[in-house]
Amino acid sequence: MATKQNQPATQSLRGRMLIAAPLADNSPYRRSAVLLLEHNAEGASGVILDDSFAASLRQLRQQLPRITGTQQLPIAGLAAVPVKVAMWQPGQLDHELQSGVWFNAPANPQRLLSEGVPPWHVLVREVGRSVYREALGIKGFPHSPWLN
Repeated sequence: MATKQNQPATQSLRGRMLIAAPLADNSPYRRSAVLLLEHNAEGASGVILDDSFAASLRQLRQQLPRITGTQQLPIAGLAAVPVKVAMWQPGQLDHELQSGVWFNAPANPQRLLSEGVPPWHVLVREVGRSVYREALGIKGFPHSPWLN
């Protein structure tokens, strides 16, 4: 479940997704999604999953042969995928989370890359559902409520 919560500095968000709040228009991370690789007392860092990153990975996946079972995956093409990194000083990310600059959610990179929709849009949609569920006490929220 995605939350805009006040995470204590001692609880690591490593491996989770950060989603820029929709109203954060003046942020350098406007409409960004970040996969947190590190979050501890020394600071935080992560990979920015923007539209160009997702498109590059989708294109690379289409070019790779279909691999099943325990075969090794060739990674030579990964060098062509542009990677942007976000970094925070100690306590900076915790402050931004408390200020509402970011939402956080469980990471599901496979879903983000398979939708063909920019990662930020996919995550904001999920965050919105979770906010409605919590506020209205709804246990199940349909994927397409307008079809009801």
